[in-house]
Amino acid sequence: MPEPEVALVFSPDAWVEGLHRHLTDHGGARVRQVVMDPSLAFDEEYGTLVVSHRWPALTRTFVDAIHQRSRRILGVFDPDEPGGQEYLASLGVDRALACDASMVEFVSALVALAPERESTAPSLTALEAAIGGTGVSTPAGDGAASRRRLIAVGGTPGAGASELAVALAAAMSLQGGRTVLVDTDDVVPSIAQRLALGIEPNLRSAIESVEYGMGDLAGAVVKRTRELDVLCGLPNVDAWSQVRPSEVVDVLDALAATRRRVIANVASRLEDVGRGGRSRYGISRAVVTEASTLIGVAPASPVGVTRLLGWVTDVRALNPAAPIHLVVNRAPRDAFRRAEIEQEVRRSFQPERLSFLPHDPKVESAAWSGELVGYGPYMRAVAELAARIAPPLGTPARGRSSARRRPAGDAAMAR
Repeated sequence: MPEPEVALVFSPDAWVEGLHRHLTDHGGARVRQVVMDPSLAFDEEYGTLVVSHRWPALTRTFVDAIHQRSRRILGVFDPDEPGGQEYLASLGVDRALACDASMVEFVSALVALAPERESTAPSLTALEAAIGGTGVSTPAGDGAASRRRLIAVGGTPGAGASELAVALAAAMSLQGGRTVLVDTDDVVPSIAQRLALGIEPNLRSAIESVEYGMGDLAGAVVKRTRELDVLCGLPNVDAWSQVRPSEVVDVLDALAATRRRVIANVASRLEDVGRGGRSRYGISRAVVTEASTLIGVAPASPVGVTRLLGWVTDVRALNPAAPIHLVVNRAPRDAFRRAEIEQEVRRSFQPERLSFLPHDPKVESAAWSGELVGYGPYMRAVAELAARIAPPLGTPARGRSSARRRPAGDAAMAR
């Protein structure tokens, strides 16, 4: 019989080091992973998770998520702390053992808990586990239905995609229906800085709530103004390696369950670049893949248009079905130059719509002050763009055929 494979949650308790050393020197079970972060408990393949009752991430939601993966949990309690064993029992761990038990007792418990290898179930997301923690699977189509309300905004570097995402979220909120802006840029997360918000709560706070039951998801969403709800992005650039793309998708699904629209700005880089088993741009790639509507932004220059068409190629490889709206930011006022840009774009790709946003000094002024852009040429154009992408409540959507009959109609939008 092969040795049981276990994951050991790190803690400063003496029994953790003792058990690890005993298994390494004498065998009885194989330690596949030492878990430092809750998300790592879902990465490696193992049979039993060994964890202290003091671990903050040990919640009922977390236990259910582990069980949904056909894994077991050995909870270790301190007999000198009242309620430790009862707490583990209330969470539904498979077995509880006192921390002063002998190493032989630890090994015996791990052998008894070792699941049959043939019984491994398909991996489920922690959100599914939270919804169906009693063994009932998530109703089919719920995730797909919520993602029909996900709008991803990206484009070329420095084109103003984050600014457009902020403005779109504000405009769509004013048109009716709850809207939330989520910063999912895993290269330059900047929404918090743009809106003069703190780095906490942030995307990781929301993940801890949805995946591990730590805190309230609503508490991670900041109400920037009466019409704008914001979930700030990663606290720093390096944090991308600590987050799984599927966790971010779970958060977006949970937000979409209570809101009419979710707007997520994504990174300009979408290449499939792996590092340490995770894709460097995996978060943005996952959001683009799941989006119901895609918006690409580029500056009004030949290089900007060329890069935008390259972005469209990357996006289409990830999401072949979602409509793509293209936006030329800081567009020239001259109708002839706009027509040239439109001709160059449509020669290579036919977007759902092509829109032009004018230069507006209020945009730069708002960025310096951390405020929303005031009403003017830019916001007027964004409001019309928002109405075309997601018509206000009670307004029938315009069909794609009408846009094709008037290919230059959007060009006049912000004149």
